[in-house]
Amino acid sequence: MSRKARNTPLIETFSIWASFTDLMANAFMVITLLLLIVIGEASRQFSLDNHKPKIIELPSEIYQFNSGKADLPQNLKDDLRGKNGKILKDIQQQIENSHGKVDVIEVIGHTDGQEVGLLSCNNTNGSNLDKNLEEVAKNNQDVSILCPGSNADLGLMRALAVVKELQKVQLQKKVSFRAYSAAQLLLPRNQGFASLDRKPDVKRRRIEIRFAQLGQYTTPN
Repeated sequence: MSRKARNTPLIETFSIWASFTDLMANAFMVITLLLLIVIGEASRQFSLDNHKPKIIELPSEIYQFNSGKADLPQNLKDDLRGKNGKILKDIQQQIENSHGKVDVIEVIGHTDGQEVGLLSCNNTNGSNLDKNLEEVAKNNQDVSILCPGSNADLGLMRALAVVKELQKVQLQKKVSFRAYSAAQLLLPRNQGFASLDRKPDVKRRRIEIRFAQLGQYTTPN
């Protein structure tokens, strides 16, 4: 048998093995690349979630306003700016975690679906917010002079009371505050719009503190 004939099986075996190792090497590179993409995306998502500001919820079970009133309960005042000031500390922590991405702190007042009706307060029948709201916001009048005519009024009054308290101890001068009312519309924990329910529900009465970054104003063409 010639030398060429004797070497042919060995050459063929070597050629198949080389092709197999090349295939495995390419497959390993593809798998490694896919793993790097998955790990990179997971790391990016973790970073986004880790720096995403939390929503601070102040439930009525802990901080209970008097019916139809916006005067802050004492324990809420203490936790906003007292010795512990744990709400203020939490706000400061969220601002620091955002790495300068927070421009506005939004305070939102939520109520349950009970009708406020026409309350008699401060010798006023019904809402007097249209008359006095700006003066209260400018600290020329106390929030206690306000009289709600609806849940929208009541939610705004309580949000404004919290904003005014935070402004007294504001440490981040570049951050502004805004007070809003969601009235009885939104359920806790982003569960969507509330259905018609006029029964008392303490879980729906709450203050939410949110953190936002302002963009540029634009008008649609």
